Amino acid sequence: MQTSISLQGPFTYSVISLMIMILLVILITFYLIYSRKINVKSKIEEITVKEIPEKNIKNIPVIKSKYLKQLDSIEYRYVNNMIELRKAYQLISEQVRLFVFEITDITTQNYSLTEIKRLNIPTLYELIEEYYEPEFASKSIGDFESSISKARRVINEWN
Repeated sequence: MQTSISLQGPFTYSVISLMIMILLVILITFYLIYSRKINVKSKIEEITVKEIPEKNIKNIPVIKSKYLKQLDSIEYRYVNNMIELRKAYQLISEQVRLFVFEITDITTQNYSLTEIKRLNIPTLYELIEEYYEPEFASKSIGDFESSISKARRVINEWN
């Protein structure tokens, strides 16, 4: 049986449009990777060491006294079994970070250990690093007396 209808060949995509789509996907991918690296670099560069503001220079002894009293309170609560070791380390870390914030206006209470290391304040970094394991380990183990005395020393020696 003969018909006058002819069948159409298989549907094919144009090679040029396929190449344009592949190129577009590659360009978008590179753009996203590049922009993400730029954002990460800019966030890292935002963390800079600030000078001690003039308004706080005359208040340093008062600020030191305030935070040393806070450490005394934490020690009292820990020694009398009012708080556990993990909580004691969390409170010490918080008070040291708040002390540095009040003195320098650097928001160390919001910084990770890596960000604190970039601040180039070695005594603060070493202290917070010591507190990390007892704060975040599944079972807190630490020498509380040594840790709180180091915190006191850092506060007392701060210029």
